[in-house]
Amino acid sequence: MSGANSDAKPLLTLLVWDAGFPLAVYYGMRLAGADERLALLTGAICAAARLAFVAVLKRSFDGFAALLAAVLGVGLLLTFISGDEKFLLVKESFSVAAAAVILLVSCFTSKPLVLVVARAGSSQAHRAEIDRLCASIPQFRRAFVLMTAVWGVALLVEAALRVLLVYLVPADVMVALSLVMLLGVVALLSVWTVWYSSRVQARYEVGAAQAAG
Repeated sequence: MSGANSDAKPLLTLLVWDAGFPLAVYYGMRLAGADERLALLTGAICAAARLAFVAVLKRSFDGFAALLAAVLGVGLLLTFISGDEKFLLVKESFSVAAAAVILLVSCFTSKPLVLVVARAGSSQAHRAEIDRLCASIPQFRRAFVLMTAVWGVALLVEAALRVLLVYLVPADVMVALSLVMLLGVVALLSVWTVWYSSRVQARYEVGAAQAAG
């Protein structure tokens, strides 16, 4: 496997494109005054385009792009449910909570979502190396399970906290705070994931070098 430092930047780029870009498009359009349905649809299309791009050029499945497309799609469906101003703000937490649940459920499958992301942007040789390490070193795969679980729990906590704040903070303040909360959590999770994955890769590279020596 290539060095941990060289792998960190591509993984961070993937997370920014997969998790950050569709959300930035959605919230950017909302702040610009666009209709909620149009903003959600545009964000979902961006996520779907990212999914298609990786599928065609990388011949791999981009789990985070698919997740964001699904989350924004759910949000779009929820816009057809009417309610008061506070309910409209709470609806955003439904989509985030759904994403958190999907992340947590993937921890019990053969490919937790953070592992899917790591494979999606890698070369064929790199993907084969990741698969080999996951098959031969259980702790290596468990590290990806841990990273996925951290994403799921953090997003679930963020969604629950946002619901609470909706009923404690004025609606006009909460509109901006909602954006800051979600993008802030995604940014922090992305940075932590890159740091932790680099640490895990470095640990097993050292072990493999010692075994070879």
